[in-house]
Amino acid sequence: MDRLSELPEPIQLHILSFLPMRYVVRTVILCKHWQRLWTNVQELYFSTEGFFPYEKYLAFVNRALICRGTCKIRRLRIELYLNALSPKDYEGWISYSATNNVEDLFLEFDTYYYEWLPPQCLYCNSSLKTLKLWGCRFVPDMQIRWNTLTKLSLWFSVLRNESFREIMVGAPKLEFFELFSCWGYNNLTFDSPCLRTVNVCEYETIDYENDEHDHGPILRISAPNVRSLQLTGALYRKCVLMNVSSVVHATLDFRPYIKPFREEKLKWQKENLMELGRSLKHVESLTLGIWCIEVLAQRERRRIPPQISTNKCATLNIHMKEEDLLGIVNLLKGSPNLQTLIIDMEPKFWEEPRVPDLTDSENFCIDNVANYVASQAEHVKCLLHHLKTVKITQFVEQHSVLPFVEFILKKGRVLENLVIIAKRGLDENSEEYLRIVKRWGFYEEENSPKSLLKVAQRLLSIPRASSRAVITLRSRYTL
Repeated sequence: MDRLSELPEPIQLHILSFLPMRYVVRTVILCKHWQRLWTNVQELYFSTEGFFPYEKYLAFVNRALICRGTCKIRRLRIELYLNALSPKDYEGWISYSATNNVEDLFLEFDTYYYEWLPPQCLYCNSSLKTLKLWGCRFVPDMQIRWNTLTKLSLWFSVLRNESFREIMVGAPKLEFFELFSCWGYNNLTFDSPCLRTVNVCEYETIDYENDEHDHGPILRISAPNVRSLQLTGALYRKCVLMNVSSVVHATLDFRPYIKPFREEKLKWQKENLMELGRSLKHVESLTLGIWCIEVLAQRERRRIPPQISTNKCATLNIHMKEEDLLGIVNLLKGSPNLQTLIIDMEPKFWEEPRVPDLTDSENFCIDNVANYVASQAEHVKCLLHHLKTVKITQFVEQHSVLPFVEFILKKGRVLENLVIIAKRGLDENSEEYLRIVKRWGFYEEENSPKSLLKVAQRLLSIPRASSRAVITLRSRYTL
């Protein structure tokens, strides 16, 4: 501890800024110097972890803020379990943040379907640069003045069209806007002059689950100045994109919403997904999720011509199962200018089982997917002139990956780099590793040195169409 005390005070404060406040405050027992040091920390994180009963947490936050007085706070993050019977401590905390000119404010209130109403001092704040709110409901017709705000994230909140317009008008310097599982809106015109990045994550909500139109009102998104647009979540209502010609980087990672399951519902969701793809065919970089590749694979089975795009870079978040190869080849056919292909095999925590393709009668029989993919090389124009880099991350050896790699090496005439980064195994000291060993008595790593050696030998044995192609295989064992 003496070595830590000898560090310059700015470095000590920087170290403390990474800790929850319950640990920061405990440093007062170390020595006289540390008794005052914690009050100068400018980045505060109040976590509910370790407090019981819950009233102790509320008292701790209030006492800690009072002890700090008017000392500068740059970043304030507060967690809170909130319900209709909770005391409105948060109003005092928000007032405190406004008085002390907090620049980055994170109010992560777990509300259990009870939305809290932001006080007046939060709507008019001239010091905020970053604001993240959970579970709030914006008051209608409330004038917003966030003249310095550049980043805004709203999670699990109610945002009506009128309040959204107030934000666009009242936050002229806004650069980043995120809506995660919010509801109440159906018309989003992101026209704040400085706005460049927009993330919208849609999830089914109480508002629309009994809607007479079955899937809720149409969501219209206009983004005339936005450069990066990310659309994820559940496609439970139709989404229409307008004025997106400025978008350079786009992500489509929707999943279908089929509860209750009806074939006609899945049909319009697929059609809507393809419409969104057409609206983004001009973007330079496109990221697609699992369901997008599934839909493309189904189109390939039916011999439906691909949608043509001018994308130069494509990132696919998929597992590289056999059916995914059909989706990839359909994408490559429609991307004649593609220069870089990135495949991330890391699974996502919210993934659901694959949706069955109900119109099997329209599908052509493909007995051997790998052979079919190889036969389509003449239709994949990017292999002849543009595709120079292919990168596979979180690689795990499975039967469908290497046939695709072989296809790229044999047919990619201008290929320069094939990079494969193997998925790291669990650390021997991690909780997950210990849990598996305790249950099964052993842990078998997916990418062992022996299996990776076989992969390397297989890669080196494949003939290459490009004399400049360099193969790189990386793992935790690589020096």
